[in-house]
Amino acid sequence: TNSYSSLRLFGQPETSVRVTLFRDHHAWCPYCQKVWLWLEWKKVPYKVKKVTMRCYGRKEDWYIKKVPSGILPALEIDNHLITESDQILLALEQVFGPLGKHLDAPEVLKLRSLERNLFRAWCLWLCRPGLNKNNEVKMQDQFQSLAKEMEQALSNTNSPWLDKIQNESTTPGSADVIFIPYIERMNASLSYYKGFNLREEHPNINNWLKALERLEIYRGTQGDFHTHAHDLPPQMGGCWSYQTQKQQKQSQAIDSGEGLGELESFFF
Repeated sequence: TNSYSSLRLFGQPETSVRVTLFRDHHAWCPYCQKVWLWLEWKKVPYKVKKVTMRCYGRKEDWYIKKVPSGILPALEIDNHLITESDQILLALEQVFGPLGKHLDAPEVLKLRSLERNLFRAWCLWLCRPGLNKNNEVKMQDQFQSLAKEMEQALSNTNSPWLDKIQNESTTPGSADVIFIPYIERMNASLSYYKGFNLREEHPNINNWLKALERLEIYRGTQGDFHTHAHDLPPQMGGCWSYQTQKQQKQSQAIDSGEGLGELESFFF
């Protein structure tokens, strides 16, 4: 599993490939990562075609002809085109079966809603310029209250995962796949721009990340802190620092390549 792969067969013949994934060139798109991880853990043979993200350049003409909106990711199953990452996963479930619980199972729908709420709280904190100290504290508290809900959901399962697959302890389910891309980016961006250490503040999320980082498939898709700190602003319309001594020290460590040790990655 790595960003250079253009054909994944999982030991099957190339004639078995029914799926083509259209994703960004540099593996920066979180929604592409979501579909990518699902295909890898489900071991569905697939081809990859790479496309430019609009915030980094002009979309390829061949892709606009296929997908006029230019949206990423897109996926073809048996030449049937699907866009929007969650719709893609639902379509993949219908053809290849679920990865863990079905995405429309009540407990997974609840987790999907939590992930979107956590995403919104992160965006409000990270992407609003000129927050004063009181607003910073308020935005952080809103984010952390939702992060604690994720921790509670993790504590309710007898496994490292949000979505435990029956008789399988090493593979996360679809609910985990939904959370992975943005938790990874929250961990990096909040360290860099806010001096906030997600892994330090939320031990259950840290343990979940450690369990993921033990898996070769996840590590093959994982971005580094420096990349996320600098690829997110064009995608999100800006990320804004709250400058404290801790924030400045951490951003300098990330930019210099020194890194943040286990706050950045269990395998740092």
